[in-house]
Amino acid sequence: MSQWLLPENVEDLLPRQAKQLETFRRQLLDLYEKNGYELVIPSLLEYADSLNAFGKDLDLDTFKVVDQLSGRMMGISSDLTTQTSRIDSQLTKESSLNKLCYAGPVLRTKTALTQSRELYQVGIEYFGESDITADIEVQTILLNSLKLMNIGNISLDINHLDIYSNLILELRLSGEDKVDVSEALIIKDKAALRKILKRYDKSVASEQLVELINLYGDKDVLDQIAKLIPGNKVVQSAIGKLKSLYDVLIKTDAKVSFDFSDIRGYQYHSGLIFSAYSPNYSTAIAQGGRYDNINNRNNRAATGFSMDLRFIINQMKV
Repeated sequence: MSQWLLPENVEDLLPRQAKQLETFRRQLLDLYEKNGYELVIPSLLEYADSLNAFGKDLDLDTFKVVDQLSGRMMGISSDLTTQTSRIDSQLTKESSLNKLCYAGPVLRTKTALTQSRELYQVGIEYFGESDITADIEVQTILLNSLKLMNIGNISLDINHLDIYSNLILELRLSGEDKVDVSEALIIKDKAALRKILKRYDKSVASEQLVELINLYGDKDVLDQIAKLIPGNKVVQSAIGKLKSLYDVLIKTDAKVSFDFSDIRGYQYHSGLIFSAYSPNYSTAIAQGGRYDNINNRNNRAATGFSMDLRFIINQMKV
């Protein structure tokens, strides 16, 4: 019966699961349409060369095949956010706004042990608006999406990458050390972080970077960040945006917190990022944030979120 076996970490959806996924897909796309988001269906294939613009981690996540017609290397869709960004660039000039949504399967070469390598990615992307109102809209629609699927006890963990990036810029880390520093920050390993930073003669910036690990919690940590890195206009601007966002989201049913060492996500992300959690799920159920100027398009603001309906359905055990 070996011919009936599927590859590792891929699966069929049986009737009950398939019906639930399709129900959610329709309801979510209807919600997005009501909020002004137009549906796009990105191509299943793209040239592998185009992936380089979005960072090494996305490239490593992508299955590669050789195009029998051209002989060029092709990538099978692994992230609809970047593909939707490409569609945005084809639709309008940089001065205009685009609100786009999508729902479709993607493949990834690697994933967590508990997750399939075949995802069903659903999300929205808001292009052309740099104001915090776009971030507020996107995160509000995310919360409404989770409510629609009867997912409760939502926690939103928020960060602003400008704070981390500003410290990294000051330290002038090597490419290899940047990777090691980011990994140490994510797992909150102070000892490993200090060991790396010991090689750099920037004691103040180094200690500020290490201290990010301790900065997790509610709105009070925003004042702690301001005291930790005083007089920095980039940091002050980031804090101002986070406070504006908090003032809106705290009125919802979600628990809102900040984690300034949580820098996970694809390399194309910039600025404000966020992850949504629920105690009934083993990991984040949705992620998103800013990715301004993606693909070297200057002054093109963008923000959005996506989630994997396969993961959500499987964890629900419908």
